[in-house]
Amino acid sequence: MDNHRPYRVTGMWKLIIAFAAVVGVGTCVALGFLWAALFVVQPGSLQVLDTAPADQDVPAGDYASLTDARMEGARFLGTYSNSNYFAAPSTYDENSFCLITEPVADDGVWEATCNRLIDGRGVLTSISDTEGRWAILVPDQFDHGELEAEGWVSVHRNLLVQPMMRQVEETP
Repeated sequence: MDNHRPYRVTGMWKLIIAFAAVVGVGTCVALGFLWAALFVVQPGSLQVLDTAPADQDVPAGDYASLTDARMEGARFLGTYSNSNYFAAPSTYDENSFCLITEPVADDGVWEATCNRLIDGRGVLTSISDTEGRWAILVPDQFDHGELEAEGWVSVHRNLLVQPMMRQVEETP
């Protein structure tokens, strides 16, 4: 028969094992929260469409050919430079919305784009207005900070516009 003495775990080793268990569980919990924050879809909304209509909510153009948007539900978002911007519910489903831009002066063509709202943290849709600058429709939950730091202008809680870049004159 073998005479083996059982190994005795000292208090220091018990402390190390307990610490490793706490760190391991804490890491799993932290990674779970990170995964949820990054990859779980966050619901979004466009509450401006829930407001009562006003006179300014009626676009001036002829929108008979725009079948993607329910124009009776359109809401004015604002004016930037020579363009008016509107948001409207889409005819596709209750989670789809449209961004419409029309020239302030009635001498241009309106543009529209529609998309489905998937995540409240992302851009819903974008459009180039009559002067060639980009405008984006964003949900209420969108964080404007990063785009504003890049020079975008918040015209409305749901609308950001990228100003035209100034042409740098070349010196001979």
